[in-house]
Amino acid sequence: MNKRILIISNARPSRAWNFANRILREVPGIEICGIVQRSIGSLPWVQQMIAAGKTRIAHPTPSWAAKAQSLIRFMADKVVDWLLWLVHGSPSPLNNPKRLTMERLRQECSKAGWPLAIAAQGEEARAVTSICLSDVSLVILLGEFSSVPELPVHTSNGCIRGRTYKGNNNANGSSNDVLIHIEQLVAGAGASFTIFTQVLPWQPFDGTLGFSLKADLITDDLLLQTAAALLSGGRGSASTVVSEWANRILAPSLSRPTGVLPDTFKTARFGKRSRSTWKLCLDSLLLCSPGILCRNWYRRIVGRYPVLILAHHLVSDRPHRMGVSTEVFWRQVLFLQKHYRIVNLAESARLQRLGQINVPTVVLTFDDGYADNFLNLRAVANEVRIPSTLFITTEPVEARREFDHDLAAGVRGFFPLTWEQIQYWSSCGTEFGSHTRTHFDCGSTDLETLRSEIIGSKNELEAHLKRPVNFFAFPFGKPENMSAEAKHLAASAYKHYVSTFGGESLPQVGKLPSHLLRKAFYGNLWELELELQSVFDAVDSIKRCLYPQAIRPPTHSRRLPAVQ
Repeated sequence: MNKRILIISNARPSRAWNFANRILREVPGIEICGIVQRSIGSLPWVQQMIAAGKTRIAHPTPSWAAKAQSLIRFMADKVVDWLLWLVHGSPSPLNNPKRLTMERLRQECSKAGWPLAIAAQGEEARAVTSICLSDVSLVILLGEFSSVPELPVHTSNGCIRGRTYKGNNNANGSSNDVLIHIEQLVAGAGASFTIFTQVLPWQPFDGTLGFSLKADLITDDLLLQTAAALLSGGRGSASTVVSEWANRILAPSLSRPTGVLPDTFKTARFGKRSRSTWKLCLDSLLLCSPGILCRNWYRRIVGRYPVLILAHHLVSDRPHRMGVSTEVFWRQVLFLQKHYRIVNLAESARLQRLGQINVPTVVLTFDDGYADNFLNLRAVANEVRIPSTLFITTEPVEARREFDHDLAAGVRGFFPLTWEQIQYWSSCGTEFGSHTRTHFDCGSTDLETLRSEIIGSKNELEAHLKRPVNFFAFPFGKPENMSAEAKHLAASAYKHYVSTFGGESLPQVGKLPSHLLRKAFYGNLWELELELQSVFDAVDSIKRCLYPQAIRPPTHSRRLPAVQ
């Protein structure tokens, strides 16, 4: 008989919906007998902002000047959205999930067969009575509750919740650190029992919205593991089970900055433009030129939009030359969802083989396999329900050591994912590919070494994932880093391999070429859009024609821009 779960949420609707789906997927023998969701207006302010898709924190009662500024920004965003829709060829509305409003939560729960009640603060008992008249195995509280609701149902395992507290400012922590307590409450016991406590450290580039996304993700992770342990073994073993899981899976991604960071990274600002404003204004004129407009409108008419594959490295709130902060990535993803369909590599390959792509489409890929992604990337991806593809360098994972290219740049403390994290993330549906064993420069012609790096890494990944690995990313990814021998090996061992020297992958009916092209990523949205529309490639081509002797190397040999 399935265990019956009742969820009571004082968090945004998307969190309740995502958690319900996660517990069904990750814990066998579960049935959702109902969801009680507090109304949007009664939610904590940060939860309201995330629910509305805000990218900047705002005051709950803004001044008239702040309201005017917000209105101007809103109108400017709408104008930009409309212009980009026109520039992209006015595609039909994208099939991305819309923001999960209360009404949409009601619709989705109805489709899933889950009773739903919307309740104001203090009315949870009445709402439970209206949807759930029989016994439940466990009640799960999502979000912060000042007091535990008195419920008119018997729960054999009581109620569990996650509570957050500010940490103490001491030698080993920060006053902004958060302690996440997972507690069980049993009727008649008169007290709560702490199952587990996790510290979430505040990082140098954390912001309120990004930190809240991470805290909610970790709380949900721990609640899910607690629910599984209680339903299978009771409270006696739950603390041990959850503690062991957290130490294996969460702990490797909860690091503080270590060592001495280069001065350029200490003062870094994520999302800063790498080009001057006047240059970007000139480049934007090209974006709106007849050539690009006609190209995109033609693609819309014939249904041949390209797949645009973006090469990221890590989402981190610690300074890193190739990183973006959680809040910057949050803004990137919300922007991309407005104007592009986001898919993983497997789905993009399927769409390209069909030969018909009717909307602009983008793929998010992340090289090397940094442990920071397990928390920061996953926090955003889980909230907005987007797929991603990670390319893993296997030897640092096996040896549990930092990446050589970081050490060469003087950056310490950025470790790779563990095999346990990779296996867990893969089991949740995330796509993984290979990035050689040691981040090897595949410009080499040494077949024995190339075989060890390209095919050996595939074998290692498949041995741990217990599933085929179909994609390979060349380290560095420029033409000089991909010898003919290396490309032949990659094409023979994988369905597809990707470079990183720019370009677009257009749909082709039938067999898709092995080589797929990737574009550089930018933390700044203005530059990101220009890169996605190949404006920078066009600018380089124009310069090569006008000044063949006095310009930098062509686009496909330029390095990925570092995110400041």
